[in-house]
Amino acid sequence: MVEPAGPVKGEPAALGKKPHGLPSEEHLLPSRAPMTTQGNLLVASFLILGACATPANDRARDVREDQLREFQLIQQVFRTEYTGPQVYEFPGHGRVTVRDVSLDGFPGHTYVRCRFHYQNRTARPVVQAWVSLDVVDRQGRVVSTETAHCVNLTCGPLERGSYYSDELRTMTHNAHLEPGWSWRLRCVSDQEQDEDPLDPPAPGRWMREYPPMFIKDRNWPYATQWYQQTSYVTTPGALPAQSLTVPASR
Repeated sequence: MVEPAGPVKGEPAALGKKPHGLPSEEHLLPSRAPMTTQGNLLVASFLILGACATPANDRARDVREDQLREFQLIQQVFRTEYTGPQVYEFPGHGRVTVRDVSLDGFPGHTYVRCRFHYQNRTARPVVQAWVSLDVVDRQGRVVSTETAHCVNLTCGPLERGSYYSDELRTMTHNAHLEPGWSWRLRCVSDQEQDEDPLDPPAPGRWMREYPPMFIKDRNWPYATQWYQQTSYVTTPGALPAQSLTVPASR
C-alpha cells in the first residue's frame, strides 16, 4: 500500500478528512507568546491613569460651560438695555450717534463693540476730533478705553454737517461680571482757527505786466471779401480791452 506523499514545501497543508470523505472545517489559529508580567503592569497603569483623568476633564468642561451660560445671560441683559440708535450731544465739539452697541467675545476675552458716526454740529469747520469709548466698573473707575481719531483723509477740515463713521472695541477685563458696571463715550474736537494778522502786514506781491498779445486771423490768407476778422489786443490791467479790426484780404 502506497502512503500519500507529505505536503510540498511552500504550499499549505491539506485539510483533514472526515470518515465520510468530506473536508474538515477546523482551522488552526495563529498563536502568540503569552503576555508577560511587565505587559500586564503597563496596561493596568494606563487604565488607572485614564480613570483618574476622566473626572478632572469633566469638571473643567463643566466649569467652561457654566461660564459660557453666564456670559450669554449677561449678553441678553445688555442687548435689552441698549436697543436702537442713541444720540449724544457734546456742546462745542459735535454730535456722536451710536448706531449699534453690543457685548461680544467669549469668557476671558469680552469687549464692548460700538459702531458710531460723528457729525460736526459746531459753528466752525473741525480739523480733527477724538471719540473715546470707556468701560467703567461699579466703583466708577475706568477699566480700559479706546479712542478713534476722526480726521478727513483729503487733508481738509470736516465742514459743518459732515459725518465720520468708525467702530470701537474696548475690553472689559471681567468688569461685566460685577453688577453696576457701565460704558460711556467722550468727544473732543479741534476747530479751525483764524490766522492772526501780521504786524506790520506783509507787503503785497508785485504783479508782472506782460506785453500786448495779438491774436492772428486763422483764416488768413483764405478769407473772403465779405468776411472780416476781429482780433483783440489784451493787456493785463487794461480795461476795457482794445480791439483791432483786420480787413479781409482781397
